[in-house]
Amino acid sequence: MIELSPTGAFGVLRLPLEQGETRLSAIAPPRITAIAPYPGQMNALSRRLGAFPAPGEVHDGQLRLVWSGREMAFAFGEGLPEGLEDFAALCDQSDAWAGLALVGQDAQAVLARLVALDLRALAAPSSARALMGHLPLLLIKESDTRFDLWTFRSMADSLVHEMEAAMRGVAARRAIS
Repeated sequence: MIELSPTGAFGVLRLPLEQGETRLSAIAPPRITAIAPYPGQMNALSRRLGAFPAPGEVHDGQLRLVWSGREMAFAFGEGLPEGLEDFAALCDQSDAWAGLALVGQDAQAVLARLVALDLRALAAPSSARALMGHLPLLLIKESDTRFDLWTFRSMADSLVHEMEAAMRGVAARRAIS
């Protein structure tokens, strides 16, 4: 029988990458659980979790709760409260998503080339869903100089390719300024 070894989403890619004033690195994959409240259970779910993120919100506590779509949140970390399945559908997404951290002075300029969002208008921390070309993206603004980018694991290579091209473009523009 063939023995398979687990690999990271970015295993064969050259990470971290540095171009100009930005650095792109893989995020160590945490446990990610999708939480979708059952109809009429939002208040009970919010009480059980302490809060359920509204659109764009990020709640940090024992778990990191990130708004990830209409009536959907991702819980990053271990230790979901007992009995949560009575109020919401839960689905382990840990192996389905891949994350990158984009850090640096030009992080917003790099992302401005790729997503149709006014990143300056987002508070920190906050989340947004966007398309990066053909890639679905969950973007978490940690600060003006750090963004966490999550996409489907199967699209990890494309995400790195798009990010590297934008990073090179911004670095080249800075070099001639």
